[in-house]
Amino acid sequence: MPGARSRAVPLDAVDDVVQVSDSEITATKLVHAGDPYLEGHYPDFTIYPGVFIMESVNQTVDAYVARTFGADRIADLTTVTSARFTSPVLPGDTLQVTCKLVVQDDGLDVDAKCRNALGATAARLKLAYRIKDGGIR
Repeated sequence: MPGARSRAVPLDAVDDVVQVSDSEITATKLVHAGDPYLEGHYPDFTIYPGVFIMESVNQTVDAYVARTFGADRIADLTTVTSARFTSPVLPGDTLQVTCKLVVQDDGLDVDAKCRNALGATAARLKLAYRIKDGGIR
């Protein structure tokens, strides 16, 4: 991920990030057919795993925190209020992540909508994060 900070990132789960406003940020991720994490994930119907969709959201939120609170701050996921995976993201698709964020005294509430190449909602996540100093999650 461009501008990654002090913690190790398991994969580049976003390619581009655009901060739309003080309360919204978007990101995209091109899913390559040769990516090693796709191998064996439903061999007859390869899809981008839901856990990686969540990681795409996490890295998008991290980018928001770095831009809003400083490059030495990260978002630490504390609560998954809801997670619905409704349409597949396939090799060759560009995942589109849109996060609407509400800053709270102790962190962030995030409503994330992820769309596949057809524009269908692939996932909808409601998450809570605390903001902390950089380092390992």
